[in-house]
Amino acid sequence: MHPQPNKFLCFLFSLVPGAGHMYMGLMKRGVSFMALFFACIAFIPFFSNFLFILFLAFSFAVPLIWFAAFFDFWRYPRMTQEQKDAVQDGFLFTEQAPRFRSNPAAARKVRLGVGIVLILAGLSSLYSHFVSNFLWRFQDTYPYMPPLWVQLLQRFPMIAGAVLVIAIGLVLIFWKAKQIKKQAVQNDEE
Repeated sequence: MHPQPNKFLCFLFSLVPGAGHMYMGLMKRGVSFMALFFACIAFIPFFSNFLFILFLAFSFAVPLIWFAAFFDFWRYPRMTQEQKDAVQDGFLFTEQAPRFRSNPAAARKVRLGVGIVLILAGLSSLYSHFVSNFLWRFQDTYPYMPPLWVQLLQRFPMIAGAVLVIAIGLVLIFWKAKQIKKQAVQNDEE
């Protein structure tokens, strides 16, 4: 951990979730806060048109994560040197990791939940950027729309991102299940 942190730099870095932790030398904790914060921000647009409850949940999570990171960081500059030496850097939620290793059913539930949220995010994005746009195209409300191929090219990054998010969700749900079945078959053969 940083021996004598500059108070002004501590304040500046504490404004970005995780950056202050990184400044103090707690890289894993800083990366955890930063990834969680920016992942929530990245998911907000996915749910803006389709699943309003998840949109509100991610929108509400952003300030909560910011405050949690801010106040978690400010514990460290005020510590004595002995307390700083006792601090061990680790990712957020590492206390739950042994429970998931020893309980595959709990890990499966978490992967299933994250996979479902990712699939819903991808479907919401596909609907808002692809389906709804082309449903409106056939009505006379937008007579001055660009040609169809121009619209597809403009929306390709969003559509590709949505398909990628859906694929990651499907992998989270089904990949480990295939490994468990394969391991069970190998155990039965022995």
